[in-house]
Amino acid sequence: MAEPELLHVPPDETAPEVAGPGDPTTGRVELSGEEAMTLLRDGKVVTNARVGGLKFVGPVPFAVQFKGCVLVKPEFRGAAFAEPVSLVACTIDRAQFNRKTTFAKGFKIDGSVVHKTIFRDLTVTGDLFAAHAEFKGKAGFVGCEFHGKVHFWEAQFHAWSDFQNCTFHADADFRSVHSEEGFVLTKSRFLGDFLFRGANVEKKFSADGCRFEKLVDLSKAKLHDFAYLEAIDAGPGQTFAFLNAVAERVRVLPAQVEGRLQSERDGRHLDAMQEYGLLKKSYSQLHRFDQEDWAFYRFKVAQRRAAGSSWRRPWTKWRTFAEWLFLDVGCGYGTNPLRAVRMAAVIVLGFALVYATNADMFYADKLPFPGEGASKTDFANATMIGLTTSVSIFTSGMGGIRELAMGWMNVPVMIESVMGTLLFGLFIVAFSRKVIR
Repeated sequence: MAEPELLHVPPDETAPEVAGPGDPTTGRVELSGEEAMTLLRDGKVVTNARVGGLKFVGPVPFAVQFKGCVLVKPEFRGAAFAEPVSLVACTIDRAQFNRKTTFAKGFKIDGSVVHKTIFRDLTVTGDLFAAHAEFKGKAGFVGCEFHGKVHFWEAQFHAWSDFQNCTFHADADFRSVHSEEGFVLTKSRFLGDFLFRGANVEKKFSADGCRFEKLVDLSKAKLHDFAYLEAIDAGPGQTFAFLNAVAERVRVLPAQVEGRLQSERDGRHLDAMQEYGLLKKSYSQLHRFDQEDWAFYRFKVAQRRAAGSSWRRPWTKWRTFAEWLFLDVGCGYGTNPLRAVRMAAVIVLGFALVYATNADMFYADKLPFPGEGASKTDFANATMIGLTTSVSIFTSGMGGIRELAMGWMNVPVMIESVMGTLLFGLFIVAFSRKVIR
């Protein structure tokens, strides 16, 4: 599926730009913070300048637009921006966010290089654009609230990145990000989709204490170390996507995934099969064999559903039914020997009922409960004949069935004997698989 194009909010193209001769090696203008503020108040876009001592304090009623600039230690002291803030293709060096800062119409740092900056207590009412941005040194977003979409398309994090106690009211788009260290989410809330599709994380990925309300999309992600998802909090509509991910150490519990795989909900069983295969391999790497059995069982169920069946080809219906009855219900595809025991009990009791209601069609030299006036059709004798006959046929197979029953009653006898033989084989396979491993 083609990736949707990232939407950008361009700066005001009608605003005049400020440029001029400066450092001959870079061509940048040297501006003080006060000079840059004067230009911004006049509605101009500051381009190709090196600005030091830039301070934003209190209400800022004008648009802030920098392009291709170097901002050295800019300070945001409780600033409230009423218009868009755009720092495109800039170098932002050690920006300081000392108090709560609000952006009423969005915040844009597309293509910028951010050095050693912690974005603290930001409230962004519009969208946050950070596509193709580079974060050098530890990058952090702490206590931030994003009311619009968050775009980190192909952003690069050269050190550890950390999002703590943040709230994302719309989609959080981290598709194709590249993290050379770890990518950590801590106690944050995601009310929209969390899109991590195609991301590349060299070290751990974790989301401890985070709450997700919608899709957690890890499709095509390359997670080279452990991915910690066991401590997340899932809302009622939360789902997962792992399709084509490269991840061998995903720590997530089966109870967290059961019924929450997006492809399975959408009826894309072939995709679901591949995703359960990924989880199976991950559980195997972590030596979680019971969880591996669960993933393998879900893999086989998805495979059966993906195969499809049609009444135009009735044999496919019978094949699907037989697979469901014997392999799924019978032994959980070799993962659950107790299912074979339960199914055996059901088969024995079911055929015992058939035999008991037709007890007069069985040869019996001795009655289980002899007595004056006793017969094979008595409730007690018929019940015991049915039970003993069913157990004998189920366990001994085809032996001696011609001398056991009369007429058409030989048909259920043969059917039970075949079912018993098959179920014994399934039980041995499932039990051996549990014990040997």
